[in-house]
Amino acid sequence: MNGAAQTEHPLELESLRLNALYRTELLDTEPEPEFNELVEIAAAICGARIGAISLIDERRQWMKATFGTDIDETPRSIAFCAHTIQQDDVFDIPNALNDKRFAENPLVTGDFHLRFYAGFPISSPDGFHVGSLCVIDQEPRVLTETQKHALRTLARQVNARIELRMQRKQLERALGQAEQAQTMLELFDRRFKAFMDAAPFLSFIKDSEGKLVFYNRYFAEHFNIGSDDWLGVRGLKNADPESVALFYANDQAVLASGEPQSFIERGRESDGTMHYWRSYKFPCLDADGSTLIGVISMDVTEDLQKSEDLARSHEALREANRRLSSLAATDPLTGLANRRVLDARINEEFNRARDEGRQLAVLMLDVDHFKACNDTHGHEYGDEVLRQIAHCLSTTVRSHDLAARYGGEEFCVLLPDCDEEQALQMCSRISHCLDQQKWAHGCITVSIGAAALEPATPNPQRLVVLADEALYAAKRAGRNRAVGYRAFYDEMVARLQQQVPN
Repeated sequence: MNGAAQTEHPLELESLRLNALYRTELLDTEPEPEFNELVEIAAAICGARIGAISLIDERRQWMKATFGTDIDETPRSIAFCAHTIQQDDVFDIPNALNDKRFAENPLVTGDFHLRFYAGFPISSPDGFHVGSLCVIDQEPRVLTETQKHALRTLARQVNARIELRMQRKQLERALGQAEQAQTMLELFDRRFKAFMDAAPFLSFIKDSEGKLVFYNRYFAEHFNIGSDDWLGVRGLKNADPESVALFYANDQAVLASGEPQSFIERGRESDGTMHYWRSYKFPCLDADGSTLIGVISMDVTEDLQKSEDLARSHEALREANRRLSSLAATDPLTGLANRRVLDARINEEFNRARDEGRQLAVLMLDVDHFKACNDTHGHEYGDEVLRQIAHCLSTTVRSHDLAARYGGEEFCVLLPDCDEEQALQMCSRISHCLDQQKWAHGCITVSIGAAALEPATPNPQRLVVLADEALYAAKRAGRNRAVGYRAFYDEMVARLQQQVPN
């Protein structure tokens, strides 16, 4: 399960683990932003809808922090995290329905509809696995190695925050005990100084004007000063004016509220580097009744750097997802929308036109003699021809139109709010653009068919078919021209009527 007590009997080991869990004092506590933030980041990085920090006691799984769900506890017997605490690495279930251990689990078969799970054990400071940082989804998925690494890293951050919280609780108890020991002030002073001098963090006290009246040994060693060199000094001698002003403003905020507050503060070190501190500031009374400001500061420069690295990784992941989405919607040769996007958009525009009484037209374009062009000049030149035609389409159509590669040398243009006459005008602009192009091996032309939505048009696919029929009429008429389906149909009817004897 972990490295804390490998040789213990399983029952004894579980008892030690539960004691370690209770020592964290996390069970049944209120939500805390510092844990909620890590859960939200874990879910975002892993692309999961749900995330949680769970704690496993003897009978239940209790959620310290959740994202995407309001479940606060489950029986331990059905908890996936109860398996995670038996591991030393990521425990992931790509699809619970395919896993005999979980296929009949109520979380899988019930309304929660759990399919994907991945968790990494979180540990107490003494090394016992007390719970899990997990991500969950109702759809199967597989984590990448990068996402698993991020989950491990975030779990270690949970561990660090648990330890920091325990230290803070210990410190709060120490301060509470000190307040109760006013009758033993002299003894308290000695113990307080000894405690602060032994503490591995900056500890100091300032008066209401910001002057130092006490600092611990760690403070003196960090700034390479004597035990009383900076007593009576306002701020820090080596801090830049902006930082000093920020320290003072934070001090005044604590004095005004009368409540403990936490801040991220910065200060320049003697070597010129900037360090960041999480400072816990709280008001306290001096022996004469004046208000002092107690401060405990922990160097979080490295933690912030890690958070920034995670944020950059998250942004890189979002950018990669954006690129993947773009690739999924784009024809790789021409850069136009692909057939999948066209099919979805034409259904959407068809329904909108019908519901709102709007017009809609479709153009079908085919490159004239394209096979001969390919056979004579090669496929690379043929690809360049298609790219140039795509460029003409994308620069000619309106911003709310959609130009797409239909397949091979065929293109389709969707024209919302256009009737057939306006669609033919667009054909003229497209042909004009093609005429202006510089072609390496002679002029390239296209044949175009246009069709507009009519009351009898049953579905969007029929609109494309009508435009395609008009396209082939353009080809039969000699190519390098545009034909509207309605004009083609009327002409065909007129011819048939002329053939019928009176």
